[in-house]
Amino acid sequence: MNVSELLNLTTWIDEKVVKAQIVKKYEALHSILQQNSQPNQQKQPFESQKDELITILGGVNLDGLTKDQLNFLNNLGIGNAVGEAGIGLVEDVLFKNVIDVATSAQKVEEIIKRINEGIEKSNQIKAGIENCTEEEAYEAEDEVLMRIAFTGKASMSSVTDFKSWGNIWYDIFRGIAMLHNLSPENVKIIGATQGSIVLELAVIIDIATTASGIILAALQVTEKVLDIRMKAEEIRELKLKNIKLAKDLEKEAENEKRIGIDEITVRLVNKFSLDQNNQGDKVTALDKAINNLVDFVEMGGEVDFVMSDGKKPDDKENQKEKHELRIVFQEIRNLERKLSLTESRRDVE
Repeated sequence: MNVSELLNLTTWIDEKVVKAQIVKKYEALHSILQQNSQPNQQKQPFESQKDELITILGGVNLDGLTKDQLNFLNNLGIGNAVGEAGIGLVEDVLFKNVIDVATSAQKVEEIIKRINEGIEKSNQIKAGIENCTEEEAYEAEDEVLMRIAFTGKASMSSVTDFKSWGNIWYDIFRGIAMLHNLSPENVKIIGATQGSIVLELAVIIDIATTASGIILAALQVTEKVLDIRMKAEEIRELKLKNIKLAKDLEKEAENEKRIGIDEITVRLVNKFSLDQNNQGDKVTALDKAINNLVDFVEMGGEVDFVMSDGKKPDDKENQKEKHELRIVFQEIRNLERKLSLTESRRDVE
C-alpha cells in the first residue's frame, strides 16, 4: 500500500467511523449491558440500542477500499467491527456465544477499546503524512483500478519471470480487449508496488466487467480443482497400496480444469455472439486468455478491483452496472481469501 492510499484510508476512517459516531453507538449498547450485569438492578431492554448500532454498522460500505486498505483496517482493529463483519460480531456477542450479560458487556467494551485505539493510530498516521504527499488519482470516472498481485507460485524473482508474466498478461488483455473491439493498449499501467509485486492498471468498465467475470469463474474452477488435488494428497499421505486412485484423482483435477475453461469460453462466445468461422481469431485469443487466468489464480496470483463512486451523477443503468460490479469484486475477494486459507493449510500439512 502506497502513502497516498494510506492517507485516503485515514480520511475514510474519519468520515465513516468517527463522524458517523460508531463508537458512541457501541457505548450506548455497552452502558445498558453494564447496567444489566449489576446485581439487584432491574434489567432494561437493549433492543433499540442494538438496532441503532446494527443500522449504522450496515451503512458502512467497504467496497470502495482496496484489499490492502481492508487488511490495514483490520490490523487497526476497526475492520471487523464495522460493515457486515461488525453486524456479525455484535450478533455473536449478544446472542450466539453469549455466556451472561456481564460477559457480553466486557466483549463490547473490548470492541470499543480496539476501535478507539485504531482511530488514535489513524489520526497519528494522518498527522504525520498528510502534508508530505500528493493525492493520487487511481482511476478516472469511467475507469476501474485493477491490481494484479504476483504472489504464491505466481511470484516474480527475476527479469525472466517478469518477461514471462508480461507476455502472459499481454495475451490475457488481448483476448479480453478483442471481445470489445479494443486493443491491449487500452489497458494503462499506472503504478507498481514492492514486496509481493503488484501491478496497478487502469481499465475501462467494459474490460473490468469481462475480466472480473472471467476471474470469478476461474477462481470457482480453481476451488474445485484444488479440492480434488487435496483429496489426492490425502490418499498419498495414507500410503495406501492403491496409488492408482491418487493418480486418477490428479487426472480428474486436470479434466475438471479443462471442462471449467471450456465452459467459461462457451459462455462468453455466446454472450458476445462470436462466429467461430468469421471470428475465430477472437475465440482463440479468448480461450488463451482464460487458460492463462485460470493458471494465474491456481498458482496463487491475485487480482483486486477498485471502483470510485465518482463525482458525476450516474444514470440508473450505470448505477446498476456499478452495483453489480462491486458484488462481483466482493465475491472475488471472498474466494481469494478462502483459497489462500486452503493453500496455507496445505503448506502446513
